[in-house]
Amino acid sequence: MAIPNAPWGVPLIGHGAQLWFTPLEFFTGLNRLGPVVRFRTGVRPWYMITEPELLHRMLVTGSRDVVKGRFTDTAGPQIGVSLVLDMDFPGLTPFASHRRHRRAVQPAFHPHRLAGQVGFTVRATEEWLAGRRPGARLRLDRELSGLAARITAHAFCGEPVEDVAAAVADVQAHLVPGLYWRTVAPLWTRHVPVPGTGGFVRARARLRTALAAALRERRRWPGRDDGDILSALVRCRYADGEGLDDAQILREMFFYVIAGAHGVGDVLPWVFHELAAHPEEERRLHREIDSVLAGRRMTAADLPELVHTRRIVLEALRRYPPVWLLGRRTLTEVDLGGIRLPAGTDLAWAPYAAHHHPAHHADPLRFDPGRWRPERARILAPCAYLPFGAGPRRCIGDRLSMNQMLTAVATIAARWRLRRVPGPEVRPSARIFLHPRAMPMVAEPRPRLSPPATAPVR
Repeated sequence: MAIPNAPWGVPLIGHGAQLWFTPLEFFTGLNRLGPVVRFRTGVRPWYMITEPELLHRMLVTGSRDVVKGRFTDTAGPQIGVSLVLDMDFPGLTPFASHRRHRRAVQPAFHPHRLAGQVGFTVRATEEWLAGRRPGARLRLDRELSGLAARITAHAFCGEPVEDVAAAVADVQAHLVPGLYWRTVAPLWTRHVPVPGTGGFVRARARLRTALAAALRERRRWPGRDDGDILSALVRCRYADGEGLDDAQILREMFFYVIAGAHGVGDVLPWVFHELAAHPEEERRLHREIDSVLAGRRMTAADLPELVHTRRIVLEALRRYPPVWLLGRRTLTEVDLGGIRLPAGTDLAWAPYAAHHHPAHHADPLRFDPGRWRPERARILAPCAYLPFGAGPRRCIGDRLSMNQMLTAVATIAARWRLRRVPGPEVRPSARIFLHPRAMPMVAEPRPRLSPPATAPVR
């Protein structure tokens, strides 16, 4: 079967211009060309997988046949090899190495531990709200990024949060100009000073220092457990009884805190941006929150009751998935829908493009939380929606991220409404993560709504 080529590639740089200037439009446009589409970064070919059936084959049923590949090659030297990359244990295949490591660290993400973090998320969000002035304009993208750093620092390192939170915020500020270029052009950045890379190196060292200090404290008091991820990691064991050494724990923690901040930090601005444009959805959200919380503080027991709130967050993740582009490399020849690709082939898949495929998501640019009603969600093809990935490598922190987002949305919306500011349309920026560009909004306190005469239909 012939594989179509993406249009408008040029010698030497391939589709580099599209990948830099219009990456979301470029990858979404490949949906129209076929289930597998060839594009190039420089002279190197990549194969974009666009159909859910083939994504399921690659990520789930055929996950033993692929590795992270180039991401491990380039990001590994910058952030350290951890669960998210390709672990390598002597005598084990990449799949078996990943499984061994995932089983060791999985207890740190047990649902009961994660539920214990709801209280701090509420407290941190309330502290953030205490600084709001009615009618004041705020840069919601920056404000929620700062809140995310505090929530993430506590979830992974416990108390005190200040040093780790400040270091996380510092890394986030340098992530795009630093890590992006050091990942996509590692050989070049070793010899050419690229603006921003020095700031990233310093921020990386600061975060590693803060994490190392938190780890030393846990080692000093081995019985201490604040319900955070680090407290559990120091006690995690492989099946043979071997524990994780400090260097590996720090590599795990470094990636966890970087990735963990992008739920509240990158998704929630879009939640409130869309709610401001869809007043009926906002009213339904407010009615649900007022009914469930009845003016009190949220607890972990309320999470299952926030049905419409969850649908709003799921839809924001569909429209604006923070992890928007990923890759794999084949270990052996693979068959994807009759297309045979040899070992060593680089594959790409874009959750953003999958979430905007009109064959699987009707009117994909429309913000519609109703998509996630059970009768509509159950007919969605497997791997047509994958903000947290799929298969054995599905994000280990997906439940933690959802808990944090639901808690922050409910705590904010219980007290305030956020209104758009007239001006240019806010557009997402797609680099390492998908995040909003400048998003000015105005905060307004809101009264509780009167409860409806009958319970809302869910």
